[in-house]
Formats: sequence, structure tokens, C-alpha cells
Amino acid sequence: MDQYLERGKEILKILINNGCEAYLIGGAVCNTILELPFDEAEITTNATPDMVKGIFNEVKVEEEDLGRVRLYYYGYQFVVSTFKTEEKFRDNRKPARIHYSKNLHDDLATRDFTINAIAMSHGGKLTDAYRGFEDIQKRKIRTIGNPKVRFSEDPSRILIALRFVSELGFNIESKTYRALCRKAKMLANLEIPVMVKEIKRILNGKYFKKALMLIYKSGVYKRIPVLKSEFRRLATKYRPETIETFLACSFVQNKAYDEKWEALTQNPEQLRKVVELALNKPKCKYDATELFTYGLDVCVEANKVNNLLGKSKKLTKHINRAYGALPIRSDSDIAFTRQDLADLTGGSSSFNDQIYDGILLKVAKGELPNDVDALKAYAISSLKTFYGENPPKEEAKPEVIPAEPKIIENRIEQYPNLAPKPEPAYQDPYREPVYREPYPASNPDSSQASITPRELEELQRKIKELERQNMEIKLSRDVDNLVGQNLEMLKEMDYIDGTEKILISRELKELYRKLITNVNPRLKSLKDSDSTIAERNDNKNEKED
Repeated sequence: MDQYLERGKEILKILINNGCEAYLIGGAVCNTILELPFDEAEITTNATPDMVKGIFNEVKVEEEDLGRVRLYYYGYQFVVSTFKTEEKFRDNRKPARIHYSKNLHDDLATRDFTINAIAMSHGGKLTDAYRGFEDIQKRKIRTIGNPKVRFSEDPSRILIALRFVSELGFNIESKTYRALCRKAKMLANLEIPVMVKEIKRILNGKYFKKALMLIYKSGVYKRIPVLKSEFRRLATKYRPETIETFLACSFVQNKAYDEKWEALTQNPEQLRKVVELALNKPKCKYDATELFTYGLDVCVEANKVNNLLGKSKKLTKHINRAYGALPIRSDSDIAFTRQDLADLTGGSSSFNDQIYDGILLKVAKGELPNDVDALKAYAISSLKTFYGENPPKEEAKPEVIPAEPKIIENRIEQYPNLAPKPEPAYQDPYREPVYREPYPASNPDSSQASITPRELEELQRKIKELERQNMEIKLSRDVDNLVGQNLEMLKEMDYIDGTEKILISRELKELYRKLITNVNPRLKSLKDSDSTIAERNDNKNEKED
């Protein structure tokens, strides 16, 4: 605060040295008297905006309103306004005409509240024409002049008065309070961004509960439709809550998320998710899909909102246990990464994100094991679902699926070849389960989706080769397990000793491999490969003989 104040006094001296009159005014002066910090400061001067720009030509100066500029000075911001007199207001918040003045007292007369109309010189001397210092000592909020006129001129002053209550704990003077109640209906004329600015400070105030009771008793809450229900609920059954919880409760009671008010929160994306989940699951019985998709924080907050609104029991412990029991909780927990999927397609598949998101959900729900081989096999099967077994002919043009109709059922009717096939129960990584996630609601970018027939053929060749490699890995592993079990049994029965294990092991491996590849048609490619290798070895032996 001290540094901010000193920078402000430096600006006053610069203006004075250039032949101008200048003072600090408004909330910064009030807070300085109360020895409280402040985060904004205003300077009033007889210098016009153009004069201010000329004097401070080496720093950033931005025009704000008529007669006001924002000055950026050594890391601090100051609103610099010119002395003025105001005539009759044309409509709410906008005077019909503004005249610049050379007299500080003319400017003080245009201010809203007495505690905001104290001017401080660079030497710390106060000019207090409306007993604002006395009102600060009495902790009183009082308008300058007729309060009905002041609130009619600018309805935002109603919220400013309530903001002073919330931040400072002051009381509203009786005449001012009666006018506030009568003019509350004029809040309907205020722009939402103006209301958001003041309500955010009201909600964050140290004495918010005191301000809340005035908002309720005065009927001000009725003039803010989006927040009306939550103000009423909180006033009748108060308990401290964050702005995010306050907003979420408001939106859920209104059964809709309102983007115009999301500026009240620092994390609108999370707020949107909380409201969406709270509306969709009022009883808060979240399944694995919702726990994984929304995450722990959103699920807990959505339950808190519905609990406050009487729609659900408090289930924080249950939600934490269920979330902790998930096989995976984020992308980083899965054994098969997005890069692994990209490697399968050479990074060229436009369906990678859709396939991978489907894999994540299936693992989270326990429908797929978190095993790299199993997930790779499932990914290969999913790719085959999208691209098919046979590549198109060279002269055939890639089919571009139109964006409309957007309903999935209609798209399948128009393009029956694109409809997903029924998925069999998952038995092992090589049963080739078919991907069943919904077809994209909109077409992929044509530059990605339209690949050439040669590229498609190469991609399918890679997929088949990877599938063969996976089958080879599984077959070798299963054969090794069978051989190991048989050798242990033979050893326990005293048919073999340690020296015979190696020879018998080779023979058993060949036997089991041949047996399995003969009885399982899916392993035909491995059987053909074994035959080719055997023929090459025979030819080699004949040549050596």
C-alpha cells in the first residue's frame, strides 16, 4: 500500500510541476485513512486527458471514458480524471453533458458517496467538503445529496453501497438505505459486466454475510434473476462457500449454465463441468465413466452442490473410494500411450484421438486390461474397423463423408458400410474385439481423412505385420509356459534329469508350436512362416552335404 501511495504522490508532483492541480481521491484515500490495502487508485486533476498524455508521453496512457485515462506508472495503474460538472443524466449511468471544470469542489459534488469524495494532496492534506472523514469514523455509508437522485443517475451505486458493506463492514445510513430499497428495481437496467464487477467484490468481502442480509431484506436479490435463488437460499440458511460453489448452485437451480456470469470465477471450464454433472446426475451416483471423464475434484464439487440444494446426500468418502478403485485415473496411468497408437499408423490416422479415448474409457471401466499387448491388439482391431481389410483401387477417389446429417443413426443409414460391427465379448488380446465407440459427429479435416490408396495399402500392411508380430509373441509365451509345466511334471515323476531338460525342451517347443498352429486357423500366417523357414534350412543342409 505504501509503495502504491508514494507512486501516486509522484504523479501528483509531476502534474503540479507542469502547472496543474491534482489530488488522489476515492477508495484509495478511504482505505489509506482506514490503514487498509487498496488495489486501485484514482487521481483527479484540472488537466485534460490530452494534457495528461502530453505530460506522461514516456509511459503508457490509455483512454477509458470521456474525461478519463488509465496511466501505467512503474508497475502501478492509476485512473486519471478531469475535474467536471455534470448536468442532467440522459439515461442510466450516462450524463447528458459533461463540462470540464477548474474547481475541485465542482468535481467533488459529482461523486457518489461521502467517503469517496475526500481529496488528498501530494503532502497528505485532505479536502473534505461533505464530512466523509466523519462518516468513515462512524463507519457510515451516505450519498452526496439526495440518495434517490444519486441511485437514479447510476443504479450501479446500489451495488457499490453493498460492496462497501461487504468489504468494510460499514452500515448504510437510514435515508440512503430507504432510497436503495425503492430504487433496487433499476438494477434491471444495468449491463451484466457492470454487475459482475461489483458482485464479485461483494462475494469476496470480509463482511459478506452482513451484505447478504441487506441484499435479501432490501429485495435487491430479486432484481438479479440468475443469482436470485441462491441469494435467497444462502440468506435463509447461511454457510460460507466459494464463489464457484455459489455460482454452481445458482446455475443448477436455474437448470442452465449462463456464460454471461462466468467472469465471476477464475476457472469457468471447471465450473461448466460441475454444473453439467450436477444437472445430469442429481443423485450423484457416478459410474466409472463419469469418475474418469470428470475427475475427482469435479465429482466432489458436483456432489457438494446437489447436497447443498437438498438433491443428494453427502457422498465425499464414497466418491473418493470409487475414484481410488479405478484401474486408471488419467492418461499417464495407461500402459499404452497416444504415441504408441501414432506409431501404429505412422501418425497418419485421423481417428487416433477417437480410438484412444475409447481405449481410455474401456480400461477405466475394467473392460480392457491395462496391458500393453492387449491394448495394442485392441487398437489394431479398431484401426481395421475404420479402414477395412481391402484398400480401394488406385483409380478410386477417397469418399468424403458429408457433414450432414449430424445424427449418428441417419449417417449409418446413408453409409451402411461405415456402421460399426457388433463387438464380441472380450476373451483375450487376439480375439479382435471390434471398436464400438460412436462415429465422429463431424467429419475429420479432409486433409487428414483423405489418404491415397497407396498410403492406405501401406498402412494396412503395417497393421497386418504388427498383428502377426503380436500373435508370434503370444504364441511363444504360451508355448514356453506349456513346455515349462511339462518339464516340471516329468522331473517330479523322475523321467528326466537336469541334463536332459534342454534337449527335451527344444523338442517340446517344436511339437507344441506345430500342434497349435495346425489346430488354430488364425495362426496360419505363423504356420506358413515356419514352413518357409524349415524349407530354407533343408535346402541349406542339402547344399552342405
